[in-house]
Amino acid sequence: MMHIPLGTREPPTADSPQRSPRSLAMSLGSISDSQDILLASSGTQPPSNASAGQGRRVKPYLLTTSEAGIFPSEDPVTDHQNLQGFIDDVATDGIVGVIEAGHWYAHRKLLLRDGSRLMGRGMNRTIIEAPPQAWSQDRYTLMDLEVGTSLFENGAFLSDFTLIGADKQATDNGALLILEGLSDFLVERVQAVDASSYGIFVAGYGVGRFTNDIHSSFWNSTHRGIIRQCRAVRGQVGIGCEGGAQNVLIMANHTDGQALHGFRLASAYDTQIIANSAVNTRNAYWIDRHKGVHVLHNTATNVERGCVYGGFHRHRDEEISRGLWIIGNRFNTTKSAITDAYQGTSDKFTRSVKIKDNLLAGGNIRLLWSRNVDIQGNDGDGSNRIITSHQVSGRVGNNFMKLLNRSDTLEDLGGNLTSSPP
Repeated sequence: MMHIPLGTREPPTADSPQRSPRSLAMSLGSISDSQDILLASSGTQPPSNASAGQGRRVKPYLLTTSEAGIFPSEDPVTDHQNLQGFIDDVATDGIVGVIEAGHWYAHRKLLLRDGSRLMGRGMNRTIIEAPPQAWSQDRYTLMDLEVGTSLFENGAFLSDFTLIGADKQATDNGALLILEGLSDFLVERVQAVDASSYGIFVAGYGVGRFTNDIHSSFWNSTHRGIIRQCRAVRGQVGIGCEGGAQNVLIMANHTDGQALHGFRLASAYDTQIIANSAVNTRNAYWIDRHKGVHVLHNTATNVERGCVYGGFHRHRDEEISRGLWIIGNRFNTTKSAITDAYQGTSDKFTRSVKIKDNLLAGGNIRLLWSRNVDIQGNDGDGSNRIITSHQVSGRVGNNFMKLLNRSDTLEDLGGNLTSSPP
């Protein structure tokens, strides 16, 4: 493993001789004022000089690749080795690692560590790419906090860079960025391009091998995380959670051109999807096996379906999905705008569903398996309908769209009518 010594020499001045990149690795005190701005969003603050003794230099809190003598080489093997060593060392030393602007390449996945704090100089400036012709692994994961034998307790902070995957066919063979089995994480302003599966994937699997057995001891092991202001372009799925990840905020992200879903919660608890946008995909927001999920103030454009939801299989999973809010969204769809019919059955239903104040164009609200629903205040383009059948129960009223069909156990509060022309 590469080791980066923590030197204490002063940075060079205009009158001092220039040093080689190797000597720069020994001078880690050269932290510029501009780097303080980079740290603002991470909550990391420089150590107080007041606490240091007279004439003492404190340990650096940030290290850049250039200070470590590492620069893009255009060789995937060399760049991978250098970046992996850099990631290992900054995590071990507990400092923030900054990957300088440039185009970096990797021939295999980069392994994150517990407590990794990794930043770039901006998602359009720091780019890490897996060239298809150089990729040497069966799966197409480029950056991974890999599942171990214990849970990760120190979280992760990742920001301001782009990952470009090697799989241009979206073959569902490995997410591009994976975080599993950790608490207190933040991913912001990270762009994922050409993922094989997910662009950004967070899961509650923390120990052992991947499994769908929710009775495993490592189910629901990921807590308290934020994914915000990120982008996912192409791939199968843009951004999502699985494995019972809990208390995750997915906010102000953008997905574009996914083969299946813009955002996907294959299983999540108490997770909020707020103010995101999804374009050019099949399903904008796909939710399954969930509790306490809120889909608020999002948009979807040029998609087949806006929000599609299922639930736990009550006999197999011994769980029932509850507490779904779909409120204040704007969906422009070619098929159902909001529906529980995707992979839904009478054994996979959701209780306590609020569908309120959504603005729809080109699609209907169509429910088959939901219980205790509250459908109110939705508006459309004049062609939208509310369709309920099978075992739907609850109430519906005061929507600016008509009821085309109504389940026998759904109470009509009235006030449902086609919106008047402008």
